[in-house]
Amino acid sequence: MKTKTDETGSSRSHEHEIEIAAAPDVVWRAITEAAELVNWFPLDSAVEAGEGGSITYRWGHDVFLVSRVLVWRPPGHLRISWTEPVLPPTEGAGEPQQRQTVVDWHVEGRGGVTVLRLVHSGFGRDARWDEEFDGTRRGWDFELRSLKHYLERHRGRTRRAFWLREPVRVGRDEVWKRISRTGPLLREGLSESLRAGERYRIELSTGDVLEGRTLIHTPPTDFAGSVDGLGEGLFRMGYEVCGGGPEAVLWLSCWAADRGAFEATERRFRSALTRAFSER
Repeated sequence: MKTKTDETGSSRSHEHEIEIAAAPDVVWRAITEAAELVNWFPLDSAVEAGEGGSITYRWGHDVFLVSRVLVWRPPGHLRISWTEPVLPPTEGAGEPQQRQTVVDWHVEGRGGVTVLRLVHSGFGRDARWDEEFDGTRRGWDFELRSLKHYLERHRGRTRRAFWLREPVRVGRDEVWKRISRTGPLLREGLSESLRAGERYRIELSTGDVLEGRTLIHTPPTDFAGSVDGLGEGLFRMGYEVCGGGPEAVLWLSCWAADRGAFEATERRFRSALTRAFSER
């Protein structure tokens, strides 16, 4: 995974490049078909294919994004508009501002793999754009790994996923402390020295144990890793301010879980996250 930023000229962009062991047409379908998108990115989706059409991404009833299709050239180039998801206002944060940027997806077969290059551009250079720029950059770093994980390990299998958000009134470092170290959320926390590729293990206050391979570890904002015990699922936790005010977030995706068991896991995780921030 390669990520770089460009802050020349009147606007800013960030670019991400990842190799995926799948054919270009498979990758194209994964980024343009609703039934495929929900297996790695949004919780729900709808697609009106072709230039002038749209791609709708949903993460629950209140969080959604409708992108206009600006370029549709299968299987090589997709360009869509990008307006930050519509979020219910967080207490004390006021109404969220919506500002439009552009996402280009470049799909290229190269040496037996597909190279996907994503460029998210159109961010202003002034400080008012900083949180959005950083939040989307970090978000794509994880989501493209999720796409790779899905296509290489679970292609064609239906994903179950949840996204838990807890508004916070403490600072970023305190949020990271509460979600990553031993405390109200975790009986066994993360090692601060973890690097990508290394094994991790955490135990929640609920007794749930997550362990696997570290994908991202950038304190005090992001951790993501594979999960051995859930059929090679994915787990992510972190601190966010992009799009809705400061909050602690937990993500869990699984492609091999009983629905009832997975929903019970979501309830336990939600309860543990809420308890971790009950003392503001």
